[in-house]
Amino acid sequence: MVEIARVVFEVAGLLALIALLPAAAQALRLPATVLLAALGCALAVATSFAGPSGELLPDPFLDFLRGFGELSITSDLFLWVFLPILLFETALALDGRELVEELGPVLVLAVVAVLVCTLLGGLAVWWATGHALAACLLVAAIVATTDPSAVVSIFREVGAPRRLTTIVEGESLLNDAAAIALFGLVLTAVLQPVRFDAVEAAFGFLASFLGGGAVGALFGRLAATLVGRLDRGGPAEVTASLALAYLSYAVSDLYLGVSGVVATVVAGLVFGTAVRGQLAGAEWERLRSIWAQLGFWASSLVFVLAAGLVPSTLAASRTSDLLGLGALLLGALLARLLVLYGVMPFVTGLVGRSPIDHRYSLVILWGGLRGAVTLALALSVTENRRVPPEVQHLVSVLATGFVLFTLLVQATTLRPLLRWLGLDRLGPVERLLRERVLELARTELRDRLSAAAIRHGLELETLPPIALPAVAAAPPPTFERDISREQLVAALATVTGRESELYVGERAEGMIARSTGALLVRRADALLDALRQEGVHGYRHAARRQDELDPATRFAAWLHVRFGLARLLAYRLAQRLEKLLVRRRVLEELLGFTRNRIRRLFGERITETTERILEERLEGVERQLDALRLQFPAHWEAATGRYLARVALRLEEEDYERLHAERLLSAELFRHLQADLRARRKALESTPRLDLGLDPDALVARVPLLAALPEERRRELCRLLRARLALPGERIVRRGERGDAIYFIASGAVEVDLEDGLVRLGTGEVFGEMALLLGQPRRADVTALGYCRLLVLRRDAFRRFLKRHPELVDHLRRISDARLGAAASS
Repeated sequence: MVEIARVVFEVAGLLALIALLPAAAQALRLPATVLLAALGCALAVATSFAGPSGELLPDPFLDFLRGFGELSITSDLFLWVFLPILLFETALALDGRELVEELGPVLVLAVVAVLVCTLLGGLAVWWATGHALAACLLVAAIVATTDPSAVVSIFREVGAPRRLTTIVEGESLLNDAAAIALFGLVLTAVLQPVRFDAVEAAFGFLASFLGGGAVGALFGRLAATLVGRLDRGGPAEVTASLALAYLSYAVSDLYLGVSGVVATVVAGLVFGTAVRGQLAGAEWERLRSIWAQLGFWASSLVFVLAAGLVPSTLAASRTSDLLGLGALLLGALLARLLVLYGVMPFVTGLVGRSPIDHRYSLVILWGGLRGAVTLALALSVTENRRVPPEVQHLVSVLATGFVLFTLLVQATTLRPLLRWLGLDRLGPVERLLRERVLELARTELRDRLSAAAIRHGLELETLPPIALPAVAAAPPPTFERDISREQLVAALATVTGRESELYVGERAEGMIARSTGALLVRRADALLDALRQEGVHGYRHAARRQDELDPATRFAAWLHVRFGLARLLAYRLAQRLEKLLVRRRVLEELLGFTRNRIRRLFGERITETTERILEERLEGVERQLDALRLQFPAHWEAATGRYLARVALRLEEEDYERLHAERLLSAELFRHLQADLRARRKALESTPRLDLGLDPDALVARVPLLAALPEERRRELCRLLRARLALPGERIVRRGERGDAIYFIASGAVEVDLEDGLVRLGTGEVFGEMALLLGQPRRADVTALGYCRLLVLRRDAFRRFLKRHPELVDHLRRISDARLGAAASS
């Protein structure tokens, strides 16, 4: 009992000291990890005062210092108690959908950078020290883990593009998983150099990595399903998530022989992404805040306890270790430089993402700090008695020195680097917007203060100047001058920020699913990033790209075309309709916002241009809605009805809240009504299934050529036909390819691009017959102008059917000849 009491006392004392550090870090404008390391080192040094000379200290302080010297962190304690919390908390904070969008750059920094850092860093240490290559690679793998907290904090402070924060956070998360898995592989080579098979180890590494990912995905999905049935935002969700973090780690490591680290990371990502859409905003934030607190405690305690070993490690260092440390630093920085400026631009271009500004790349390069994970991995090596003493010494000294360098040199010079790059200063757009806002605020405040002064019988002249916002001495350009790029960009930035807020509001009020709201917010952020990086042209281009079908819908369409699977495509189109309805409402509200607030900030001409750009976006949304409404009228009515039902529920909830605030509803009755509202809102959460209308019997009746066939032949033909849906802009047939099918248009329209001109075909018409009749390659490109329902008859079935019914051959030949003649005459 006494020992337990001592441990509780030590942990409570450490937490009390740690609680003071965030405010101190903010005041000193330093990363909190720097102060945590300083605290651990200071406590380790202060333990010397706990000896005979420390009798002057009060007993609690004396016991605390003595206890800190005895309280040690072991590798098992880190791996089984702290690491699952650290990994899961970081994964939970990331939206898996955002991570998928930036998966290319994230994998470059998380996997490629780890491999390159391990290779170059290990070779550099091997060249400088002459130690065994496996031992040098082990050191490099340990320092390949990164701590993104400082860079993320700075990026948020300076208003860096949202995608950069996602990339850095995703790098840290997957980087830890990759580095820890690689560390285990290299450690095996150190312990068993004779029996080590590189190929077998590589396959084992891959199997462990992928197996851990599969286990984590399964556990995360099961936990998310369970949480959906538990009390919303209560202790059950937190308990289930905590169990998920440890169970995914333990089951993978102990029973399945796969990576527990990867399993925990993937479980956190899958669970967090799914639960975001199940819990309301306040409930999700409550879960996130609890995990943020757990993560803060775990990371802080690990850092302080690990840093407490630094003084003794440095005391055992030798002068010759400086050469190895310098080589390791240069190798690691060179590896990160090659990845950021060599591999990253290639990958971002390959996946169609905009390049990262070189200034932000430099911040990411210099901000690659190392922290608790690096120290804990080094500790696990020094505790392993099977590791030779020289390797233990090399790992402990170089890893500790590397961490200290990143904290004392890189972390403390990040903000000077920021000032040198000019990232801490407002750009021309932000400066212009600031002046406009201050000028408008000053004018409105004077008007309101004047009315208040008259009402209270006061003199407005007695108002001190500091009470009003100060504006620049030189007035900004007049509103009627030529439209400048800065003014228009500033206006669009204001409107786009408002757009993001409206989507957040729609999501918070339950008007749209949380997953849909999160996607629309990300798209608004992408517009803002494009505006900042490429100006108005980039904004318009990004807006047009957002009108296109997203990759998930295109993949669903590919499955539909190749394998006849329609369920996923129907689901994606139903979601698309919901998103378009919300975007239309928000864009209409933005037009009113522009006519009111933007006009007062920027004047008439800027307002007119901003309105035109918003109207272009609104017209694009209207065209897409019209296409869906015309092709799927029944689902259109159901979707609009569901949206109106959500509006009605929100208005009803506001009425209940007002009556409850006025004490006209008792607390018990209010809870009952709220529960009924939640049940009705839950019934509206699921997206209703969209019927693509691909019944061959019904579609044949829409094609006059086929509907005119006798009943028996029509039934025979229906067994041969396959119905499919073509999406707007989809290339159905390509010129020069081998003709393998004939297409009957049951509804919709297509454009046929012949060598001699363009022909448009509509409902009831046929295309693709020329290649089959003449046995030649396709002579035209055929593109869907909207949503088209098609009946497809494959080559073999087509020939068998025509042999039994030759009268159709002449009819199809007449259609082909007429089409060629029409194209030639045009």
